Amino acid sequence: MKSTLSRQRGRRAALGTGLACTVALALGACSVPGAGSGGQTQELTGGRITEPVTPKQVAAHGRTELRLIADSGDQEFLRRFVPLYEKKYPNVKVKVETKAFADFSKTIVNTMSGANPPDLIQGNQGYGVDGLLVQSGLLRPLDDVSHAYGWDLDFPSGATGQFRWSPDGRLFGSGNLYGISQSNEYVGVFYNRKVLDKAGVAPPKTWDDFTQALKKVKEAGELPIMLGNSDQYPGEQLLGTIQAQKVPVNKSRAWINGVPRTTFATQGNRESADELREWAKKGYLGSGYNGVSSDDAVTKFTGGKGAFLVAGSWNAPAVGKKLGDDAGFVIPRTSDGRTAAAGSFGLPWHISAKSDKTDAAVAFLGMMQSRTGAQAMADSGRLPVATEGVTMPNALGRQQADTGKRLLDDDGQTFYFDWASNSMLTTIGSATQDLLTGRKDVDAYLAAVQKDWKAFRSEQDEKAEKQGGGR
Repeated sequence: MKSTLSRQRGRRAALGTGLACTVALALGACSVPGAGSGGQTQELTGGRITEPVTPKQVAAHGRTELRLIADSGDQEFLRRFVPLYEKKYPNVKVKVETKAFADFSKTIVNTMSGANPPDLIQGNQGYGVDGLLVQSGLLRPLDDVSHAYGWDLDFPSGATGQFRWSPDGRLFGSGNLYGISQSNEYVGVFYNRKVLDKAGVAPPKTWDDFTQALKKVKEAGELPIMLGNSDQYPGEQLLGTIQAQKVPVNKSRAWINGVPRTTFATQGNRESADELREWAKKGYLGSGYNGVSSDDAVTKFTGGKGAFLVAGSWNAPAVGKKLGDDAGFVIPRTSDGRTAAAGSFGLPWHISAKSDKTDAAVAFLGMMQSRTGAQAMADSGRLPVATEGVTMPNALGRQQADTGKRLLDDDGQTFYFDWASNSMLTTIGSATQDLLTGRKDVDAYLAAVQKDWKAFRSEQDEKAEKQGGGR
């Protein structure tokens, strides 16, 4: 994906507007994505946007207070970006509120349901937050904005499926566009050059390089992978890293998006779970990892423990600050040369359906997606979606930018397993802990995850039938 900085396109899967939409049309629940969509059923607050909003248009509204709520992880980005926005739109004062993610994700739906919700909020992909916001009619569709700013041309259709919903919030992956994000987040492999040099191992480029490196590092008496899995999601992300090598991206997304008759118990997922279990048996993950937090694992890794840390790109500021030039990052290429990884864009930004500040809010999102927003994101230590013409802060940042560009050109974001249902984060997190310790074998693991998925899909179907939108 490139934003309006570049129109170049790479190879792309088309689940977001292809397979999922085909299935949804059969269910009578899909609207055609994009501007001018005949499926746009929700009224557009503030009227249809047909061109990028200008400072003159925003100024015509007089003194304006634009209220927003965001995850505290974006605090540094907002500290840099908001003054730039206020300078361009001097009649607007932006009031920023940030919350820790756990509190934020639990309260945002109630906040948006109130009588005086903020104008802009960050949500979270999947049914637990964005699905509920869409179902409740609390978000303004952004298809017209996407067309006005060129996002519908610049963004890979498969990747933007993470922001698309049927108007009833039942189907994820197609339909109207409800959000957008400037940040790019994915899971890859951090490495410590000092530990690799000590083991006589070169930084890996391919998956075969990586798996051979694990064996050699272990034989050299070093810990191959630093893992902290008490939070449960790191184990899931480690599985997703393996799975991205074995399962086509569109098939991973289809299951996550809830396409009927898909299953987690595929041969590729079975092989992935088996390989993860074998890594644990061989001692590649050390011991006691289910009692170590993700943050503590990063601290241990940057303190010199472990050759590799399989973790989100958002850990780069902490890793780079401590390891400096010894830090590296890679998404190992697949056997056929693709770049694929568990990942997505960052938390989506939404405009409230109740906001009467549409021009100011759209201008905020438009500027955020520009090079100005991308540079502010990079300066805050985060990885922007658009990196062309953007100066990254250090060598690790440049390495991640190059890796992220390849990932987006290949439309290789597989999304995250826990998006598949409201309870999947807990289900797959706990089951992965059991898989690693041997309390569950591979078949029981796959069955437990699919059972959650099936129960949630049945619940969604029942809701749709009660609302008159069932099959």
